[in-house]
Amino acid sequence: AGNAYEAEYLFKAGFQNTSILDLSKEPLKAFKIRVPEFPEKQLIHGNFFDHIGQYDLILEQTFFCALDPKMRLEYASKMKDLLAPNGMLCGLLFDFSLTEKGPPFGGSESEYRTTLSKLLTVEKLESCYNSIKPRADSEFFFVARKLD
Repeated sequence: AGNAYEAEYLFKAGFQNTSILDLSKEPLKAFKIRVPEFPEKQLIHGNFFDHIGQYDLILEQTFFCALDPKMRLEYASKMKDLLAPNGMLCGLLFDFSLTEKGPPFGGSESEYRTTLSKLLTVEKLESCYNSIKPRADSEFFFVARKLD
């Protein structure tokens, strides 16, 4: 989850059924300090690949790009498991050539589309028009859906 600014925004906008998952306890502790009213039980310390749940929407911000590229199909499979029927996976992916020097490892539109579409329906994958300045012209926005 990192800083989980997206989760904070959604929670404060009234989306009370928001959960945050992180492998490290530190980001969860920092989030709780920043947003003390966020329910403790919705801060989940654990490994994404071991997590069990069903979600209508999962927001992703460059987590996929931080994974070793050999794990990307496993990521897509786990996302499919975590999404409720017709659930959506949305977020940002880095737009730079795949490298072995990561993380982040980056990737191309075609690589992302090929990997994700093996298990999800990619509805949108395009250059992000509203990235923060340091990431301008280096991110894709995507929407993928589970259709079963």
